[in-house]
Amino acid sequence: MLCPLFRLIVQFNVEEIKEGEEFKVNWKEVEKAVREKYSPLGLKMTYARGDDHGGQLAISNLRLKTEVLDQLLADSMTIQEKAFKFSKLEGEPLKEFWQNQGGHYNFCIQHKLRQAKKASKARQVEKRESVKRAKTSYEIAGVYYLDINKVKSKSRAILNLKKDGERLEGNDEAFVKEIISFHERTDAKMADFDHFEVGSHPQFDKTRCFFVVRKDGAKEDFSITKCIQKLEESQ
Repeated sequence: MLCPLFRLIVQFNVEEIKEGEEFKVNWKEVEKAVREKYSPLGLKMTYARGDDHGGQLAISNLRLKTEVLDQLLADSMTIQEKAFKFSKLEGEPLKEFWQNQGGHYNFCIQHKLRQAKKASKARQVEKRESVKRAKTSYEIAGVYYLDINKVKSKSRAILNLKKDGERLEGNDEAFVKEIISFHERTDAKMADFDHFEVGSHPQFDKTRCFFVVRKDGAKEDFSITKCIQKLEESQ
């Protein structure tokens, strides 16, 4: 088993075990202690395992500062109420590690690699979406909105601030008139248009919505959410 590129293997051992003392290394505690102390300094561990009185850590040497590794190798850390020393595996001990533990290393690391790739892909998708949202601004009734969320906020503000049956005027009316132009049945909705109002939905009392009020006083509700969705899809 060949040593993967960019990986250092560090051996850890308990400095002293008294004769007859029953003690077993908890490698998770060793990994945790090293991570807490050295991760802020740029040390990145990718693997850990343990035997009764010692074990190994795999450390990425990509962008690893030499002085950080030297500090770890010179360090004596108290873990599980025992002093632990660290040394870099080289030569035959390193070859023996990969022969004995290479399969276990690869098994453990594959899951981490899949998770890292998945997280990286999600970050890239979010970054692209953020750039896309940042580039997409809207001009509605002479007012610029930085993104679609600002447009949605404007519609909610009108809906929440106006009283039932209150007529929309000025910029509020102009805003809704332009938004409704994205409705799939704009012409039918705006036939004999007189003005807009907000009020309780005819079927759902606790839901407020927008209404087109016609010249004969007839009212018809419409979904401004669907209109805004069509606006967003048009970009």
